[in-house]
Amino acid sequence: MKRQFYPEPISALELFEPAPEITYSIEEAARLAQVPRRLIALYFRYGLVSPAVDPDIGGWYFDDEGIRTLRQIERLRNSFGMNLLSVKLVLELTHQVERMRQELSFLRRI
Repeated sequence: MKRQFYPEPISALELFEPAPEITYSIEEAARLAQVPRRLIALYFRYGLVSPAVDPDIGGWYFDDEGIRTLRQIERLRNSFGMNLLSVKLVLELTHQVERMRQELSFLRRI
């Protein structure tokens, strides 16, 4: 009998959108992004995500962009099987493309 392989089940869509004016503790960020705290610390050490508040001053707090970045890292790792170096490269390239889009948009207005 031939064994069938099925794709991973699709997880439910997360409808929550982090508010830009709020900072979230590492516990809240872990819950919202569904990432263990220890992985958030690892991502920070690899330069993949940065807290909105300096950890040396008063703890780990993340803004909406940090939550989105954590979700993107997890999506790249879980859906595409990327290692942390590959994730870092994708994030850097994504940021460069976004900066170039903004610059192009600005230049078109001139």
